[in-house]
Amino acid sequence: MTSVGIFENGEEQTKSIWLAESVAAGVYGVPMDEMRSRTRGGEAEKARQLAAYLARVVFEVGFSHLAKVTGRSRAALWHACKCVEQRREEPQFDTAVESLEHQLRMAAGAAA
Repeated sequence: MTSVGIFENGEEQTKSIWLAESVAAGVYGVPMDEMRSRTRGGEAEKARQLAAYLARVVFEVGFSHLAKVTGRSRAALWHACKCVEQRREEPQFDTAVESLEHQLRMAAGAAA
């Protein structure tokens, strides 16, 4: 698995988080304002979990910066990533996430 790499500039990491959030929101059909809401359960929660996972895996954003940008605790973000990792055992979900990772890497200008 190839990652895009850690950006030195926090602004670049923030843009990467926003990109991951936009992609996850589109996948789940969730408006962007719901991505930052405090609602639990449903599609918004799944979208937020996927966005956190993609930001970590593809862009190597640290939990501290991710927490700062999203307004969530590092523990909540760790839990979100763990939930996505567990769901990756489902072949259809794994294939979809793999495709999203590839698309994000391409959008960021990194080779797959």
